[in-house]
Amino acid sequence: MKRCVLLSVLFLMAASFLWAGAQQEQGGGAGGQVTIRYTRWAGTQEAKDFQALVDTFMKAHPEIKVETEFLPWGAYWEKVRTTVVSGDAADVLSMSHQSSSPYVTKGAFLALDDLPGAKELLDEMQPGTRAAVVYQGKIYGMPIGVGVRALIYNKKLLDEAGVPYPDPEKPMTWDEFIRTYKVLTKKNAQGEIVQAAVHFHWLEMWQALVAQMGGKILDDDIRPTRVMLNSPEGIAALKLAKRAFQEELEPPYSTEWAGPWGTPDSAVATGKVAFMHTGGWGLPPLRDAGIDFGTAPLPYPAGKQRATRGYVNFLSIYRGSQKVDAAWTFVKWMCGEGQPEFAKTGDLPANAKYLEVVKKTAPDYMKAFFSDLPYVITGPMLPTDEFGSLLEATMTDFFQDRISAEEAVRIIEEEGNKIIKKIYG
Repeated sequence: MKRCVLLSVLFLMAASFLWAGAQQEQGGGAGGQVTIRYTRWAGTQEAKDFQALVDTFMKAHPEIKVETEFLPWGAYWEKVRTTVVSGDAADVLSMSHQSSSPYVTKGAFLALDDLPGAKELLDEMQPGTRAAVVYQGKIYGMPIGVGVRALIYNKKLLDEAGVPYPDPEKPMTWDEFIRTYKVLTKKNAQGEIVQAAVHFHWLEMWQALVAQMGGKILDDDIRPTRVMLNSPEGIAALKLAKRAFQEELEPPYSTEWAGPWGTPDSAVATGKVAFMHTGGWGLPPLRDAGIDFGTAPLPYPAGKQRATRGYVNFLSIYRGSQKVDAAWTFVKWMCGEGQPEFAKTGDLPANAKYLEVVKKTAPDYMKAFFSDLPYVITGPMLPTDEFGSLLEATMTDFFQDRISAEEAVRIIEEEGNKIIKKIYG
């Protein structure tokens, strides 16, 4: 997932918020139905699932009509950026923690603190989700879901290789995983990989490995002062990540995004990859392709700790909304009593109370996601794309053998500290 916010327009955003704030009115028109707009990123099946969720809300609240707009990931963030700048954003906006900082820090969202029940609702959320919506002591969003990455695999490919399925709740060590499943990689007569054991999103996987080793990328994900990656733990995480390429579980780094392997979120659906590391959003393509799949928690290094990459998703009310009362009713429902229905979209409920309800009725393939949930790390939340671009470029050089692990962490430390200083002084 890539952040799509451009720093060059932030000053325009600030100006538009001043205008929007002056225009704001509480609630909708007197009497009759109030119409609000809600937007979110979504693929084809996700859009259907979220529309069904919104329809359920409207049945419970016939006084509110919700107009929806669902867009692919990249197009969504471009639409958010342009509509916030122009002052025409939707009343309720979906946010993912790693893309939210420019909007939260520049005042795009209404502070929810004084809305009825906001503080109490935030207290119901899983502790790890709350920091993403609080800035300078104010609540600027309400957690709705946690996107958890776990292993998803093609049962047919494991059956053909005669290897066992991994446990759906107890993680293997990385040594066990590599030893057991490297046989899933197949080559043709020319020595080219035609079936891969794994296809992972290595930038995000590597962030999980750093945490598994006991290291940190930044001293603070929300307002960092320095990069902490240049450490034995950071170097060990890079070297572990590279084992998948060295032992040929993974297609060559130079071809894995351009070949027949799909993306790290759709690889298993191609029928050419046994394992991928993704969240609930990766399941609909598998069902569409008729693939019998299983899930497992992410392996971890022997003697170390568990961690996996994930996301905190939340709902915010646009500061310029003239329908705040109706928008808040919608947000409260989505993040409260609507959470069991929300879980059907693929994310896990952010609301701890409803998470326990969902666990009791969830299908077996969700066990791995529940197993990994307590070990989710969310990653940096900087207000520009520069640090993420630095990580991606440096990781590419490392995986393509242009630089060593030691050189990679040194580059990220030196250049990353410059970026942090430029942002925060």
